[in-house]
Amino acid sequence: MKTTTQLYISALLVFFILTSCETNVTDDITLNGSAPRLVIDGGLERNITTPLPQQSFRLTSTIGFLDKEDPTPVDDATVTVSNGVTTYDFVHTSNGVYVNDLIEPQIGVSYTVSIVWNGDTYEGSDTLNEVPLFDRLFVVFEEETLFTDEGYFLKFDSSDPVGVENFYYYRIFKNGEFFIVADPGNSITLVETDEFFDGQQRLGVTINEEVVFEIGDIATGQQLGISEEYYDFLYELFIQTGQGGSFIGNPPPASIRGNIINVTNPQQRALGFFYAVDVEEDTIEVEE
Repeated sequence: MKTTTQLYISALLVFFILTSCETNVTDDITLNGSAPRLVIDGGLERNITTPLPQQSFRLTSTIGFLDKEDPTPVDDATVTVSNGVTTYDFVHTSNGVYVNDLIEPQIGVSYTVSIVWNGDTYEGSDTLNEVPLFDRLFVVFEEETLFTDEGYFLKFDSSDPVGVENFYYYRIFKNGEFFIVADPGNSITLVETDEFFDGQQRLGVTINEEVVFEIGDIATGQQLGISEEYYDFLYELFIQTGQGGSFIGNPPPASIRGNIINVTNPQQRALGFFYAVDVEEDTIEVEE
């Protein structure tokens, strides 16, 4: 399921950079003839329910603002990830995807990615925070309302740890496919902090009100423990991609800073975010 998720984030980044009809050009938009910027999509995921056979992320480079092609895959970078003790080499496979099948992400560990590309060295770090388990994953049938369609909605019960600052990101899969709709509400429903429910038991939390299930569907829900920095990045990204604009054009995209720094040339910073997350996952079949 991780591959599908990475494709989604890539689509969001492309959407964010290219969909503005009326815009003041920012540092995040590549003009024709200017140097392309590195874009990282993905990171490390610890998933004890469905262990990943390998860790992977994708590297691309930006294209000209008026170009119609897809972002260019980066296949000639030297990529490593370190936990402060061991350094793991990530090898390019195809289409800009770099993989390693030895690294096993651990809770509480800070991971640093190093990317050498086009003579520049890029670095970014994130810490893997533990996520609470689901107490229960279930579906509830709800009638059509002004805001939602009729159907079954995936919900969960879970207990937030007392006195621990937690940041969450929720993902939902329908019959094995990752689902999401660009909506302004994503910034407060798909990512959130425990500021207002620290230490509380949470009952009947809807993972995504935009995704409706039918009898026979296979529903998978994920609750991710993420860092505050990754939360901030996703929050801003969801705000930007959820803005619909008006009939005269969409609102101009603002610059969203990730955690990848160009240590060789700080002005030529990269886009995207290298993350390390803990994944709680469960799957059910929708029944009457």
